[in-house]
Amino acid sequence: MSNFKIDNRTLRLLGAQVNLSETFTHVLRSTPQREALPFCLKVDRSKIDTAFTIEMGSNRHSLVLQNDKRMHLKLADFIEEIANGPFDSCPLQAMRVRHAERQFGVFDVDQRQKVFELVCTGGTLSLDLGFELPIEVAIHRSGLRSNITAIVSIGIKQPRTKCFTACGTTVEMYEKVSESIHRIAAAATPAAHAA
Repeated sequence: MSNFKIDNRTLRLLGAQVNLSETFTHVLRSTPQREALPFCLKVDRSKIDTAFTIEMGSNRHSLVLQNDKRMHLKLADFIEEIANGPFDSCPLQAMRVRHAERQFGVFDVDQRQKVFELVCTGGTLSLDLGFELPIEVAIHRSGLRSNITAIVSIGIKQPRTKCFTACGTTVEMYEKVSESIHRIAAAATPAAHAA
């Protein structure tokens, strides 16, 4: 079974296109076969709500949503349901989190504690902040000096990486690593988090 998914680029485009009255064409790709499924999106925006018409092949589907910041995420969920069937119909689909329900860039207390311990001892850590891939953190701590070398990265094909050396107290070094994690998260953030 093909599992068609809206990629981050298309999600960013949808974020802008929901504010325009126009017709747009997009392509969904399946994983892992990378099959292509083209569709046409017609947007009719008014002051209160927006009407969307999606044409896939010979099928035409309509949706009207109230204008809000997460409207493009609801539209993305609707398009994926058209391509794959309802979320609840397939066990693999039921495990997926809808775009509109995803939380991006959530750096919770437990993860902050793990990063602090990492700064104290050194090592590696994978942080799941709601993105498709985790943020990888690697810290080398020299035994005699009060400094660290840190690498913070996200991505595989074109990873976004920050490498730096920090010195000072443990709290100061932790703050620098946390700031780097936030910057990497902001750089890798899909349009859903930016909205």
